[in-house]
Amino acid sequence: MAIPLTVKIEVVYRGKEEGKADAFLVEGEIENGWIVVEDCMDEGAEDIADSAGIEAGEAEAIMLARSKQCLVLLDDLAARRFAAGLGLEVTGSIGVLVRAVKVGLISRNEGLDALEKLARIMWLSVGVYEDVHKVIEGLE
Repeated sequence: MAIPLTVKIEVVYRGKEEGKADAFLVEGEIENGWIVVEDCMDEGAEDIADSAGIEAGEAEAIMLARSKQCLVLLDDLAARRFAAGLGLEVTGSIGVLVRAVKVGLISRNEGLDALEKLARIMWLSVGVYEDVHKVIEGLE
């Protein structure tokens, strides 16, 4: 998995300042080599972010995925729509979670636990939460 340096700054450095536990998890995976940080800062990213109404890190992630012609992981709806409009394949945290259960990387119970944790750190509507819960329950 590759992330732009801007995303590392947003997630790890700012996350640690705010005491967010996931900042330490992401930092650990960078140290383990599972997440690779790419220094792809581009002045055009800020213009894209401003015009699309998204964050600079999301714009850089979209630009990185476009240059590598690969899937992009985004949870912000505006960023997802922008990336899809560019013809990119897009998934979010929920999609990764469901796929992990589907292919057997984690068990159904681990998937349900992870869904509960995600619901604590990101906004999910009740309907989305219930739909995903049913999907995960039906897997395996």
